[in-house]
Amino acid sequence: MSENGGWSKEEPGNESVTIRQGGVRSVSAREVLIRQGGALSVQADEVEVKQGGIGLARAHEVEVTAGTAGVVIADEAELELSAATIVVAREAELDQAAAGVVVAGSATVRDGAIGFLVAREFKGEGARVLFGPQAAFAFGAGVGLVLALLRLLRRR
Repeated sequence: MSENGGWSKEEPGNESVTIRQGGVRSVSAREVLIRQGGALSVQADEVEVKQGGIGLARAHEVEVTAGTAGVVIADEAELELSAATIVVAREAELDQAAAGVVVAGSATVRDGAIGFLVAREFKGEGARVLFGPQAAFAFGAGVGLVLALLRLLRRR
Protein backbone atom coordinates (compact mmCIF):
# COMPACT_ATOMS: atom_id res chain seq x y z
CA MET A 1 0.00 0.00 0.00
CA SER A 2 1.06 3.54 -0.63
CA GLU A 3 0.02 5.46 2.45
CA ASN A 4 3.02 7.71 2.82
CA GLY A 5 2.39 9.94 -0.16
CA GLY A 6 4.98 8.25 -2.37
CA TRP A 7 4.55 6.76 -5.81
CA SER A 8 4.74 2.99 -6.11
CA LYS A 9 5.39 1.18 -9.38
CA GLU A 10 2.75 -1.50 -8.95
CA GLU A 11 0.63 -2.94 -6.19
CA PRO A 12 0.28 -6.76 -6.20
CA GLY A 13 -3.14 -8.40 -6.24
CA ASN A 14 -4.61 -8.11 -2.72
CA GLU A 15 -7.91 -8.47 -0.98
CA SER A 16 -8.08 -4.73 -0.27
CA VAL A 17 -5.83 -1.79 -1.16
CA THR A 18 -6.08 1.72 0.29
CA ILE A 19 -4.18 4.65 -1.20
CA ARG A 20 -4.09 7.86 0.86
CA GLN A 21 -2.33 10.98 -0.41
CA GLY A 22 -0.20 8.95 -2.76
CA GLY A 23 -0.37 7.10 -6.00
CA VAL A 24 0.40 3.95 -7.92
CA ARG A 25 0.82 3.09 -11.57
CA SER A 26 -1.22 -0.10 -11.46
CA VAL A 27 -3.25 -1.87 -8.81
CA SER A 28 -5.26 -5.09 -8.87
CA ALA A 29 -7.35 -6.13 -5.87
CA ARG A 30 -10.84 -7.07 -4.81
CA GLU A 31 -11.46 -3.63 -3.26
CA VAL A 32 -9.55 -0.42 -3.99
CA LEU A 33 -10.06 2.78 -2.01
CA ILE A 34 -8.32 5.98 -3.12
CA ARG A 35 -8.51 9.08 -0.93
CA GLN A 36 -6.69 12.20 -2.09
CA GLY A 37 -4.48 10.08 -4.29
CA GLY A 38 -4.34 8.57 -7.71
CA ALA A 39 -3.76 5.52 -9.84
CA LEU A 40 -3.06 5.15 -13.53
CA SER A 41 -4.74 1.74 -13.84
CA VAL A 42 -7.05 -0.12 -11.47
CA GLN A 43 -8.64 -3.52 -11.89
CA ALA A 44 -10.94 -4.61 -9.06
CA ASP A 45 -14.40 -5.72 -8.05
CA GLU A 46 -15.07 -2.45 -6.22
CA VAL A 47 -13.31 0.89 -6.70
CA GLU A 48 -14.00 3.98 -4.60
CA VAL A 49 -12.26 7.30 -5.29
CA LYS A 50 -12.72 10.33 -3.03
CA GLN A 51 -10.92 13.53 -3.99
CA GLY A 52 -8.57 11.66 -6.25
CA GLY A 53 -7.93 10.65 -9.79
CA ILE A 54 -7.78 7.50 -11.81
CA GLY A 55 -6.63 6.93 -15.39
CA LEU A 56 -8.35 3.63 -16.20
CA ALA A 57 -10.73 1.79 -13.92
CA ARG A 58 -12.03 -1.68 -14.78
CA ALA A 59 -14.36 -3.01 -12.11
CA HIS A 60 -17.77 -4.34 -11.23
CA GLU A 61 -18.56 -1.15 -9.26
CA VAL A 62 -16.82 2.22 -9.59
CA GLU A 63 -17.70 5.19 -7.39
CA VAL A 64 -15.95 8.54 -7.86
CA THR A 65 -16.74 11.43 -5.50
CA ALA A 66 -15.15 14.85 -6.02
CA GLY A 67 -12.55 13.38 -8.33
CA THR A 68 -11.66 12.69 -11.93
CA ALA A 69 -11.43 9.61 -14.10
CA GLY A 70 -10.07 9.07 -17.57
CA VAL A 71 -11.83 5.85 -18.58
CA VAL A 72 -14.32 3.92 -16.46
CA ILE A 73 -15.40 0.44 -17.58
CA ALA A 74 -17.84 -1.09 -15.10
CA ASP A 75 -21.12 -2.83 -14.54
CA GLU A 76 -22.17 0.01 -12.22
CA ALA A 77 -20.54 3.45 -12.40
CA GLU A 78 -21.44 6.32 -10.09
CA LEU A 79 -19.94 9.79 -10.40
CA GLU A 80 -20.79 12.49 -7.88
CA LEU A 81 -19.32 15.99 -8.15
CA SER A 82 -16.81 14.47 -10.56
CA ALA A 83 -15.66 14.40 -14.16
CA ALA A 84 -14.82 11.55 -16.51
CA THR A 85 -13.68 11.41 -20.11
CA ILE A 86 -15.28 8.05 -21.02
CA VAL A 87 -17.77 5.95 -19.06
CA VAL A 88 -18.82 2.52 -20.34
CA ALA A 89 -21.23 0.81 -17.97
CA ARG A 90 -24.31 -1.33 -17.70
CA GLU A 91 -25.71 1.27 -15.28
CA ALA A 92 -24.26 4.79 -15.12
CA GLU A 93 -25.32 7.38 -12.56
CA LEU A 94 -24.04 10.95 -12.67
CA ASP A 95 -24.94 13.39 -9.90
CA GLN A 96 -23.64 16.91 -10.48
CA ALA A 97 -20.98 15.39 -12.70
CA ALA A 98 -19.69 15.74 -16.25
CA ALA A 99 -18.60 13.16 -18.80
CA GLY A 100 -17.30 13.41 -22.34
CA VAL A 101 -18.73 10.09 -23.59
CA VAL A 102 -21.21 7.82 -21.81
CA VAL A 103 -22.17 4.44 -23.26
CA ALA A 104 -24.59 2.63 -20.97
CA GLY A 105 -27.55 0.34 -20.84
CA SER A 106 -29.17 2.67 -18.33
CA ALA A 107 -28.02 6.23 -17.60
CA THR A 108 -29.34 8.45 -14.82
CA VAL A 109 -28.11 12.06 -14.72
CA ARG A 110 -28.99 14.75 -12.17
CA ASP A 111 -27.67 18.24 -12.76
CA GLY A 112 -24.88 17.01 -14.99
CA ALA A 113 -23.47 17.37 -18.49
CA ILE A 114 -22.60 14.76 -21.10
CA GLY A 115 -20.93 15.43 -24.42
CA PHE A 116 -22.00 12.26 -26.27
CA LEU A 117 -24.55 9.81 -24.88
CA VAL A 118 -25.55 6.35 -26.10
CA ALA A 119 -27.98 4.66 -23.72
CA ARG A 120 -30.88 2.25 -24.03
CA GLU A 121 -32.64 3.97 -21.13
CA PHE A 122 -32.04 7.57 -20.01
CA LYS A 123 -33.43 9.42 -17.00
CA GLY A 124 -32.38 13.02 -16.55
CA GLU A 125 -33.19 15.87 -14.23
CA GLY A 126 -31.35 19.09 -15.02
CA ALA A 127 -29.20 17.10 -17.44
CA ARG A 128 -27.50 18.59 -20.46
CA VAL A 129 -26.63 16.23 -23.29
CA LEU A 130 -24.83 17.82 -26.24
CA PHE A 131 -25.05 14.86 -28.63
CA GLY A 132 -27.50 12.00 -28.40
CA PRO A 133 -27.30 9.19 -30.98
CA GLN A 134 -29.45 11.02 -33.57
CA ALA A 135 -27.62 14.33 -33.22
CA ALA A 136 -24.25 12.58 -33.43
CA PHE A 137 -25.34 10.77 -36.60
CA ALA A 138 -26.53 14.04 -38.16
CA PHE A 139 -23.31 15.80 -37.17
CA GLY A 140 -21.18 12.98 -38.60
CA ALA A 141 -23.17 12.98 -41.84
CA GLY A 142 -22.74 16.75 -42.13
CA VAL A 143 -18.99 16.58 -41.55
CA GLY A 144 -18.72 13.73 -44.07
CA LEU A 145 -20.62 15.75 -46.67
CA VAL A 146 -18.44 18.82 -46.15
CA LEU A 147 -15.25 16.76 -46.39
CA ALA A 148 -16.49 15.08 -49.58
CA LEU A 149 -17.27 18.47 -51.13
CA LEU A 150 -13.86 19.82 -50.16
CA ARG A 151 -12.21 16.79 -51.71
CA LEU A 152 -14.13 17.33 -54.97
CA LEU A 153 -13.22 21.02 -55.07
CA ARG A 154 -9.58 20.24 -54.37
CA ARG A 155 -9.32 17.91 -57.38
CA ARG A 156 -10.32 20.69 -59.76
